[in-house]
Amino acid sequence: MQESLRLKSITIRNLRSIREETFPLSDFTALIGYNNAGKTTILMGIRWLLYRSSLDNSYFDNPDLPVEAEGLFAGITDSILSKLEVSQQEVIKPFLKNGKLRVQRSQRVPGENASDVEFWVLDWNGDNGHGEWIKAPYGFEDIFNVFFPHPIQIWDFEGDKAFTKLLNEIFKPLQRRLGKDFNELIQRFASLLDAHSDSRAQEFELFERGLNQKLRPLFPSVNVRIDIPTPSLASFLSTAKLNVYDEDDGFERDIHSMGAGSKRAIQMALVRYLDEVKRHHHNHYLSRTLLLIDSPELFLHPQAVELVRVALKNLSREGYQVIFATHSAQMVTSEDVSTSLLIRKNKERGTFMRRRMEDAVHAVITDAQAQLQMLFSLSNSNELLFADYVLLTEGKTEWRVLPTLFEKMSGMSFALIRCALVHQGGVSNTRKSMQVLTAMDLPVRAIVDLDYAFNNAQQDGFLEKDDPDIEFCKDLFRELSLQEHIRLVHGIPVSKKSRISASEAYAMMAAMPEARKPLQNIHDKLSKVGIWVWTRGAIEQHLGLEGKNERAWHHFIERVHNEDPHRFLPDYEDIHRLCAWIIEGSHESDV
Repeated sequence: MQESLRLKSITIRNLRSIREETFPLSDFTALIGYNNAGKTTILMGIRWLLYRSSLDNSYFDNPDLPVEAEGLFAGITDSILSKLEVSQQEVIKPFLKNGKLRVQRSQRVPGENASDVEFWVLDWNGDNGHGEWIKAPYGFEDIFNVFFPHPIQIWDFEGDKAFTKLLNEIFKPLQRRLGKDFNELIQRFASLLDAHSDSRAQEFELFERGLNQKLRPLFPSVNVRIDIPTPSLASFLSTAKLNVYDEDDGFERDIHSMGAGSKRAIQMALVRYLDEVKRHHHNHYLSRTLLLIDSPELFLHPQAVELVRVALKNLSREGYQVIFATHSAQMVTSEDVSTSLLIRKNKERGTFMRRRMEDAVHAVITDAQAQLQMLFSLSNSNELLFADYVLLTEGKTEWRVLPTLFEKMSGMSFALIRCALVHQGGVSNTRKSMQVLTAMDLPVRAIVDLDYAFNNAQQDGFLEKDDPDIEFCKDLFRELSLQEHIRLVHGIPVSKKSRISASEAYAMMAAMPEARKPLQNIHDKLSKVGIWVWTRGAIEQHLGLEGKNERAWHHFIERVHNEDPHRFLPDYEDIHRLCAWIIEGSHESDV
């Protein structure tokens, strides 16, 4: 299938906190991370790649090294090339390979002139077989910008410029409809402005003659000439301003004098209107404008955030590539979370990216689609998107009561250790989930009921097939089955056609004195591979919970708030060890 016209990936080197990192990009890409992680720097790198400018010293991580942004562009088809003149096609074609083009912008010295900033293109047919970087030939960058125009960026410190760019995008249909007539009208006056015209306005000649007379005694060999470019409809529209009328006080203000909240609301309103204008306009991706936004959800209420998300998603299908930094999981739905980038920063690596969920799933699992769907459901959790460490739980009880209990016993919250507590709704996907999250460079641990050790751990490769402790406990189940009429299948209790449930059978076996040592051995073996198994059967037995319902959970949480857990927990020491094990897992994210 033909790729869409887009910036497929960007590699940024030495730009602020980014030492060297490659960021894969989709049509609609969310950059998710904490404040100061480097998300805006990624947006800056993308803009700089597409818009020639000079960077001062503050942009250089190491002033002795160049700042570089290298982009891989895809989807440049023959039909798109046909938009160019034949002579322009000949400039671009030698550097295309399967519709892909790789370019690089490089600045070696802080503060050098923008004209000296280098623009390179990869010649795929280089002698070394891997391609050779050469300086872009004359006219190449201008032709390249036909396909990928200067991006539109919206962020706080340059937000005012976005109004003009958004208005220009919105009024492109007007330019197409009236541009020709407008330009023909303007051309009637062009001869009055043209410095080389015989019918040039006399006032300009008088001005130049008088100014040069005053200049000659000061600098005899220099003359000046005034040059007034012929305006176009686009240049007129670029001077448009938005004034804001406040119904409450009746005053009309220039938008530049408004507060940050008002500006952001109007910016996002323009984005939504642009979506309406562009919808179904059938651009067919003859060009692709990048829309770069820092925190589109800023200052907006939840319903407004959803409206903006939908508009941006629509624009990503109508000729725009949308890349945005966000702190809100509401900006990312299950449809897009697999291609979202989790951006992090630490002292050792600077700004870096955890592996995309989509790439991680395909790297470790054959049945990728099914696992993607399962992980998408987990990814609706705001905590997971911003976590540095994931703790998977089997049941709702852990998810409901552990945060309060952990905070009371450790003095720390899951948020403080940047841990996401994620409810799986079962353990059958534990191994796959751990594989994917590990492939994403995201430390992960899991908490499971005792039955996992017997039903899944051996199959998942966490315990040996003939584990002696498992076999010993199966002997205990056989004894119980004779006494309590427990139904066993392959030596393991099941609920169907049994007098008691399987969970009750595990709790009964765990209560037998002779089971204590083998169960502790099983626990220790699994904890070493990041899995905490409840040795009493399930969390309810360790906490003394009366049931698995909201009433029981609420009552327990109230006791945790008001009493000392040491006094009422049946297994305080084990819960204390669990808290230490959870904290230990959080340190893995620092490695």
